[in-house]
Amino acid sequence: MEHLSHLIMGLITGGLFGIVLHKVGAIRYSRVEGMLLLRDLKIMKFAFMAIATTSIIYGLADIFGVAEETNLLPRIMPYLGIAHLVGGFLFGIAMASAGFCPGTCVARVGAGKFISMAGVVGLILGIVIYANIQPWLVDVGILGTREKITLYGVLGLPYGPLAVVWGILFVIFALLADWLDPAKKLGYDQPAGNFIQALRGEWHWAISGILAGLIIAWATAQGEYLGFSGGALAFVAWMADLLGHPLSVVPKISESIIWHAGLIIGVLPGAFLSAILSGTFKFDPVPPAFAKSVTPFPWVRLILVFFAGIFLALGAMIGGGCTTGAFISAYPTLSVGSMAQSATYFVVGVLTANLIYFGRWSKFLQAKKESDEVYD
Repeated sequence: MEHLSHLIMGLITGGLFGIVLHKVGAIRYSRVEGMLLLRDLKIMKFAFMAIATTSIIYGLADIFGVAEETNLLPRIMPYLGIAHLVGGFLFGIAMASAGFCPGTCVARVGAGKFISMAGVVGLILGIVIYANIQPWLVDVGILGTREKITLYGVLGLPYGPLAVVWGILFVIFALLADWLDPAKKLGYDQPAGNFIQALRGEWHWAISGILAGLIIAWATAQGEYLGFSGGALAFVAWMADLLGHPLSVVPKISESIIWHAGLIIGVLPGAFLSAILSGTFKFDPVPPAFAKSVTPFPWVRLILVFFAGIFLALGAMIGGGCTTGAFISAYPTLSVGSMAQSATYFVVGVLTANLIYFGRWSKFLQAKKESDEVYD
């Protein structure tokens, strides 16, 4: 099969990242909503540590002159102007409404949370919709601006030293978030009794963040970029090409497209394996907080998750990335465009989540124990 080696490497990379996402609890509804409600900062700390790890790796490779030799050359995501605001707005609302992003949506399916299949279908449809409206988005001026603006370029500083300082700064951010984390007072993270329990339970945010950072750097060394919205686009484009209806936004199926398609596919077995070994694989449990605090009606849940998938895809395609592609993988590159996209969807996500749970926070807390039991 053509491009088989690239598909295999993408599958392995996605599988490893899927394991980390599951073990740190990033696929859990209560963790994602807890972060957006600013009540549980574990995923935030994990992301900060991943950014720190990758930034320091990139920076040291640049300082010691081995970046080209090791292929640790960060890919700069372009600045897209107003598209970041439009895309970030759509993405933030969708993420807060369903409690997942593109990568974690797929990982949730792998871990047995099959309500997220509606989100996967929505993601696919959203990408198809984007491919059809992309010319209109250009005509009305939402898409069009593409400048590679970086923080080190704006400041006129060399990349390597600034990347190392950036990484150290994010270590400090992670430690500060850990110190301030309200989840500690709420008893969210109880220490495991022994090594086996620690291995089977959720992993510490720092360990998980370092592992995620290493995987991101490894993807870069392969000549690729670890972003799950891009992976979803690559998968849909590959399938459309095989069916004889190629997407206009992906005119050619290259080795990189195959790698990214493998990346998003690999998340499924990665999360599945992790859930099986951890003893948390359960078929189709609806997140308790979602059912009790948002809507008790199954058909409403499916519709909400489905449309969240559509708007996640549209937001990521328009704005230039998702939580992994525009934040965890992008911040080490010091891309200003990625900072604009992630800042927009985070602020919108926080506001949306607090609006959804306004007056219902007590129900969210009451569902926490049940959420732990189903590893939501």
